[in-house]
Amino acid sequence: MDCNKSIPESLNNLDELKLYSKFQEFLKDPYKIQKEILFDILKYGKSSEFGIKYSFNDIKSIKEFQKNVPVSEYSDYLNDISKMKKGEEDILFNGSTHSFVVSSGTTGNMKYFPDSERGLIAKNLVMKLRSVQLAVISPRLLDNPYILGITNSSDYGFSEGGIPIMAASGQGINSYEDANIKMILPQELIQAKDISNEDKDYLMALFTLASKELTGVICNNLAHFNFLLKEIKNNTLKMIDDLDNHTISLNIDSSLKEVLISKFPDTKERAKELKEIYSKKGELKSEDIWLNFKTVGCWLSSSVGRCAQDIKRNLSEDVDFLEWGYGASEGKFNVPFKANISAGPITPFSSFFEFLPVDGGEIVTLEEIEEKKLYELIITTYSGLYRYNLHDIVSFKGKTFKTPNIEFECKSSENIVCNDVTLYVNQFDYVLKQTEKDSNEFISFFQVIPSDDKKSISYIIEPSSNDFNKLRFRENLIKNLKHNLKLELNKLFIMKSGYRDSLFVKVVSSGKTITSTKLPTIVSKDSILESYIKEILIT
Repeated sequence: MDCNKSIPESLNNLDELKLYSKFQEFLKDPYKIQKEILFDILKYGKSSEFGIKYSFNDIKSIKEFQKNVPVSEYSDYLNDISKMKKGEEDILFNGSTHSFVVSSGTTGNMKYFPDSERGLIAKNLVMKLRSVQLAVISPRLLDNPYILGITNSSDYGFSEGGIPIMAASGQGINSYEDANIKMILPQELIQAKDISNEDKDYLMALFTLASKELTGVICNNLAHFNFLLKEIKNNTLKMIDDLDNHTISLNIDSSLKEVLISKFPDTKERAKELKEIYSKKGELKSEDIWLNFKTVGCWLSSSVGRCAQDIKRNLSEDVDFLEWGYGASEGKFNVPFKANISAGPITPFSSFFEFLPVDGGEIVTLEEIEEKKLYELIITTYSGLYRYNLHDIVSFKGKTFKTPNIEFECKSSENIVCNDVTLYVNQFDYVLKQTEKDSNEFISFFQVIPSDDKKSISYIIEPSSNDFNKLRFRENLIKNLKHNLKLELNKLFIMKSGYRDSLFVKVVSSGKTITSTKLPTIVSKDSILESYIKEILIT
């Protein structure tokens, strides 16, 4: 490592092969690099207002750091962030702010997270390693790397001090370009503002259909890809006609339309192929129109992972499903190593990690974590977050080399207190998975409603098949709820097909995409869309 540069800056000078080799070296001794990372972060924060206030220069051990610096939340940084948005320097870290990442979080209120140049490099290194690992797990991806990357617009303008504001997914787009992966969707479409969600989905689907070479899909929530597949199904002839005439049949801004048409591949021959497939089979299935489509990178954990498993059932068995990785606007935290598994080794070089046991007890470091326990994740970053509690509940499942594999479970706010016991949404998901196994059924989507007295629970479910055995499923759900959570089942709401998608349409605001949207699991009875209720079973 170059002693004149931070650890991320030194790693950033390596080519992909050497970076990947260095990462594997870290995974063989993660606790050593964790200590080095902490003191590297403190080194590049000691001249800041925060570093001076908490005497970074005098901290000589992890214990001293934990004693000197309190655990923090976003509200603790509001005054500092306000100064940084105006362009003030040396506030949370040495020097100036490179950019801000904007997030609506789980509350819907906008949050602005500053990034130092070193912090941004650390994030992008994780994204680059994910791209490399994606190709290692699924080498077929390298045969023809045309990727459908579904993201929100990255451009949110500038702060009052002239500092760029962007979305976290926009940072990811840049790393794909660095990895020489060809992206199917033009930036002009991704960044387009004055366009409806419906028109944007149509155009995303159109560009995807136009690309015969599609190799893989990368998006956080795979439900959005499902929306694009439905767009193709519902507008097949219209889209083929657009491709045949090399045009866009939507009433959108003429200058945007002109730019997008110029980005089309050669669509005449593609339209001819699609016409022949549709004529023979009466529909356009993914395995017929994208012969090289072999890889999906998306969230596989938590309730969003259920969407991925649902869509997986409708794609070719030859498609590899890979966890795209656990992260947030504040940082990127792991690089999954295996297909169809959501846990992956924590990235020991990207942040300093601590963990607060959910069931009580002292905060522990990575070296002290235990499997089969739940923790809230606490991070210290190069971008000025110190002992910052994300209120993400995580667990650990095995190790890669000597590094624990971390998996996101749910937000700590996603809980219900029933019978004086705090229950989290991952526990309700576990009960449902047990019931699915016992009943030989699959549920595309679920939510739960606590009773007014908090002594029983109702499930809202959208079954994946029409021949759903409701009585057997209810019987097993009653049994598993009582055995695992000591709860009674109140009602079982069986919803019509399309319920989940209708909720996405309802909650996604203009200019946003489904890919970064997570539907709530714990809801009130007033939030149910009654027109989608197929049947209510009362126990």
